Amino acid sequence: MLIKNIALAALVITAAGCANSNALEASVSNLNQKVDTLTNKVNALTDEVASMKAQQKTNSSSIESVKSTVDKANERMDNIAATYTK
Repeated sequence: MLIKNIALAALVITAAGCANSNALEASVSNLNQKVDTLTNKVNALTDEVASMKAQQKTNSSSIESVKSTVDKANERMDNIAATYTK
């Protein structure tokens, strides 16, 4: 009788351990999927930021060019006004 009780207890413990292991594996798998999703989102945002930085450099260069052109035009206008006589 004692051997049957020990065998039954071992069977119950083994079954409980396997069930817990399956739940743990499912939880780990779920967490891995979430980490992969977040990694993909971070990579996409990193690419977007890099693209925006490149666009910002282009815009800054264009703005400097426009400022230079405006300054030259203003200087010409000032020169015309300085040489104008009534």
